[in-house]
Amino acid sequence: MMSQLKQVVVLDGGTGTTLAEMGHTSINGDPLWSAAVIATHPEDLVRLHKEFYLAGADVVLSASYQSSVDGFKKRFGYTETQAVDQIKKSVELVKLAKNEAEIITGRPGYVAASVGPYGATLCDMSEYTGRYADAMSRQELQSWHLPRLQILVDSGPDILAIETIPVKHEAEAIVDNLKHFPTTKTFVTFQCKDNQHTAHGESIQDALRSVAQCDNVVAVGVNCVDPSHVTTLLQGISHLNLNIPIIVKPNARPLDAKSRSRIQYRISDHVLEWLKSGASWIGGCCYVSPSEIAEIRETLAHEPSVKFLDKGDNFI
Repeated sequence: MMSQLKQVVVLDGGTGTTLAEMGHTSINGDPLWSAAVIATHPEDLVRLHKEFYLAGADVVLSASYQSSVDGFKKRFGYTETQAVDQIKKSVELVKLAKNEAEIITGRPGYVAASVGPYGATLCDMSEYTGRYADAMSRQELQSWHLPRLQILVDSGPDILAIETIPVKHEAEAIVDNLKHFPTTKTFVTFQCKDNQHTAHGESIQDALRSVAQCDNVVAVGVNCVDPSHVTTLLQGISHLNLNIPIIVKPNARPLDAKSRSRIQYRISDHVLEWLKSGASWIGGCCYVSPSEIAEIRETLAHEPSVKFLDKGDNFI
């Protein structure tokens, strides 16, 4: 009897770290991080997004993760309207890359608008702890996120990518805002400090279960995490029976707590293990380049049970 095929979605890698490797090293100290390149070198973003598509990514994220209207106004002296246009432009650049890549590959591509945490715009590393949320109510977080969500929804992506969220109640606040956009689909990924807890310290099981209840949410999981935590994390949430795809987008060079140096992981060596443990949307985060996405897709292509997206498939 033929085994049942499992539909797998290949996601992209690290936008900011790959831009730095392309020569945009100044973004590492920029308050907008990769979003600054939207204004300064948009053609390089198109090139990078296109490389991810050509490497095998089905879904590519915009460089809007650390963007905000106030951030663009302060960084470049833009008006409100100009700042809004830059955030919308982040999605337009991915669309342009997708259209160019589809002509070459014949494969469908999808555009995700990246929605990062409030802490990312503070530029104080608090996005990796979620400590800012201790002083903010759910309503305050909702109010801050809503205008940017409106801008990104208006830009017309295929899906929103609510990503690298360190704290449960911020994710809930963002998802609460989706009541204003009933037809908009999204996926939600948390950052975790280990294989059981969000960066802020809540149970990852509780966090995933909470956001998965929203009808707009079509997939949940983790990103910007140490790959050594992924398998046990997946095993720990298997009993939840969430009935939507599980996402993993780990870093390729996590920081070793003892030596404070980065350890190199080859993500493709682990993807079949993660597939077996329940993940079906797989990509990478920091330090994961287009070549590594190509290795991930190649590894998955040799697994007989895997079915990739094809024309006519509706993955959301």
